[in-house]
Amino acid sequence: MQMVYLSNRPNVWRETWQHVRHFMPWVERAVVIAPPSQGAHFAELPGVTVIDEIELTGRSARDLAALDHVRRNVTLRRAAIPTDLVDDEFLLSDDDYRPIKPVDRSFFGTDETDIGYTCHDLAAWPGHSTPFDEAQHTTGQVLSYLGAPRRAYGSHMPQIMRKDLWVEAFDVWADLRDDDMVCEWAWYFNVSQHLRPERFTEPQVFQTMCWPPHPHEWQLRERPRAYTFENFYPDLYAPGAVFDGMPSALDTTRVAKLNVEKLLRWSALGRAAGRLDFSDTPDEPWTKGAPGRRATFRVLHALRKGYDYVSIEEREAISELLGAVERLERRLDDPKS
Repeated sequence: MQMVYLSNRPNVWRETWQHVRHFMPWVERAVVIAPPSQGAHFAELPGVTVIDEIELTGRSARDLAALDHVRRNVTLRRAAIPTDLVDDEFLLSDDDYRPIKPVDRSFFGTDETDIGYTCHDLAAWPGHSTPFDEAQHTTGQVLSYLGAPRRAYGSHMPQIMRKDLWVEAFDVWADLRDDDMVCEWAWYFNVSQHLRPERFTEPQVFQTMCWPPHPHEWQLRERPRAYTFENFYPDLYAPGAVFDGMPSALDTTRVAKLNVEKLLRWSALGRAAGRLDFSDTPDEPWTKGAPGRRATFRVLHALRKGYDYVSIEEREAISELLGAVERLERRLDDPKS
């Protein structure tokens, strides 16, 4: 199997590739689309093919740099995937999607039918502040025009894809839009399932730790019942952060123990965030910092403690109030707001 990456971070990608080769040894080859200045840092490893993003697209480095990250990523993937450099069947990934335990080929389906891993509902996507958020909303609206499903598949974990379905899906996109503001993950799976349902099994809930990057940063439609991949953020390994003191590189002598420790730390932080109790947790940039933010969460935590003792009917009203207060606090603390 082949994994297809975009990356301009050789050190991050090399660590990720070590994790993939350790836990997914059936993934033997990688294609990395990279800037020309970085290409040599990827090509040193066996089984790795590097594609120069400028030669691939025919666009200058300046033109590519001027694109927001969504349009840049989609531009590069739309240029690469239809070529002979990419296999008919492949795994699409970012350079920071890392398995934390053994993953069999069957995790992604069979030779005949594929499994997509969904993380939300595009019709209810909660974000509004980044190009990624804009892509979710735009993709959802265009899918609604087609009468297709509107699940979110930007699950920050590798996903299996087929070249013929990719080409078909983006031929449909080209008939509808001249812009690359689209979530390629959601577009691929929703359109392909809409047009070729026999080639897919029922979508599954995503299995990604650290997505969102901070527990309860937004409300999930369904929470993962298991974690199979880590969405790697260097900041989470910084002093005071949730994985402080842990190595990010693969340590084969104790890899299982390290990943279990990460799982326990992440789960403990998630439980604390669910109680709105940040008094004794790692540094969380969305809950700590400004005095107003700290004071707001102290009030919310007190309300939450009372919430645990009231009736179901009262809980529904309080839950709506908590959500409204929390959203208002985030807006007040957002410099862009």
